[in-house]
Amino acid sequence: MKKLFMLLAVVGIFASCSKETPVVSTEPKAQDQEAPITLSDGGADGEEGIRLSLRLDVENFEEVAGGFDATQQARAVFPTINTGAADKKLIDLRAYVDGVGPAKDRLMGMIYIYDRKENKHIPFNAPFRVYNDGKSIGYDGLVSGFDANGDYKKYFAAMVKRKMQDCYVSVIIGNDPWSLNFTNKGPHIISSWDDGVTLPGNFVMLKSEANPLWWRDNKNGKVHEISTLNNTRMKLRMMGYLMMLRIRNTFPQYVERTNRGKRERALRPPMWTYLDLSPTLSAAQEQQLSYDNNSGTRFYMAPKVVDETHFTGMHKWGGKYAFMRYKQFVMVPVSTTPAGELPAKGDYVVAMYFPQADDYGSVGIRQAYPFFYDGSVHSLAPGSGYQTLGNFNDKLVKSKPSDKNPRISYQKALNNKVYYPIIEISPKSVSSPGPVAGGWTTAQYKDFIDNQLKWEPIP
Repeated sequence: MKKLFMLLAVVGIFASCSKETPVVSTEPKAQDQEAPITLSDGGADGEEGIRLSLRLDVENFEEVAGGFDATQQARAVFPTINTGAADKKLIDLRAYVDGVGPAKDRLMGMIYIYDRKENKHIPFNAPFRVYNDGKSIGYDGLVSGFDANGDYKKYFAAMVKRKMQDCYVSVIIGNDPWSLNFTNKGPHIISSWDDGVTLPGNFVMLKSEANPLWWRDNKNGKVHEISTLNNTRMKLRMMGYLMMLRIRNTFPQYVERTNRGKRERALRPPMWTYLDLSPTLSAAQEQQLSYDNNSGTRFYMAPKVVDETHFTGMHKWGGKYAFMRYKQFVMVPVSTTPAGELPAKGDYVVAMYFPQADDYGSVGIRQAYPFFYDGSVHSLAPGSGYQTLGNFNDKLVKSKPSDKNPRISYQKALNNKVYYPIIEISPKSVSSPGPVAGGWTTAQYKDFIDNQLKWEPIP
């Protein structure tokens, strides 16, 4: 299976957020001048017979009760999938081989070894084995591949001389193989929330940071091994946060017409909407993976440019966009499930991954086309009158500190969290129909009514 991650959607909770947003720097950040060392799959000769042995467990996501400004204490970690369970199951995360490395049955990732004493680090591209049905990964091989004249070889020799004292290891998987970039897969529409729903491969990144290393010799002293202190298993947790945005359309389920003197009804088509993100949000950016020597052993994401693969930049001035519009229409059907804090089977959900936990900005939806939601004669609902858009909260906001308004607090998300906000599209009944826009809108309405909707007599 050529996926790095399979995310199985189950159920969870969440609420809304708070205030506004500016724009994003698009300058790329400088990276290591020397390319990362590519480790072999254990068969090559190592530097002085030194073996690196690591084991990592994939941690489950944590569910947050409340918004970004809440205490953000996890309610639970849920490892299994069952939307009908009494205790609220969330998402199951597993690693799979990606088939892109020299060994097709490996998962490519990166290992960073950091020397805290000298404030130096060495990045390695590494092929990991996958164990325990995707819940564990590991690397066990000889350290090799250094440029004889490169700085990394000197750094490593200094660490070995001290037998890895004051040295630490960090691992990340899910970034682009052999690259310090991460390709965000963009918003992913889950048209019907249910057991076994999967998100795209490599949808999120997992990391494990600041694990102390130790050194040991084998019995004959010829091969040395670097591993974590006391052979502790490292924990892989999601970098950044995942948003599962539930959009509820609470309009009446049917539209009505009179045909040859008889009343008929048809299911109201989905509402055509745009999904907008601030360019300051990491889900709307192409980002570069960086490693912070100053804080020691930490990964972070640096914005490069806005993501114009999945989004269209809107209203540019001063070299920056006001917001980014998702290139696909978000077609929101009328909700048929009861409202609740948890997504129910059949709910319409938009999954978005934000690799930078301290980003800020807003996520919002807006109407793209008026069909059957415009208060016109075509919006009539049996027994409810003509339906147009009412006032509703169409935007979720994460704010940054404001010098002008100190009452606005910084609403920071946390790594390894899944948030479940809700935007509810609400109707407003009007007693008499409004006009229908002419031209293309009228022609499109005619096609809907004559060719696409399935009419039935009103019982």
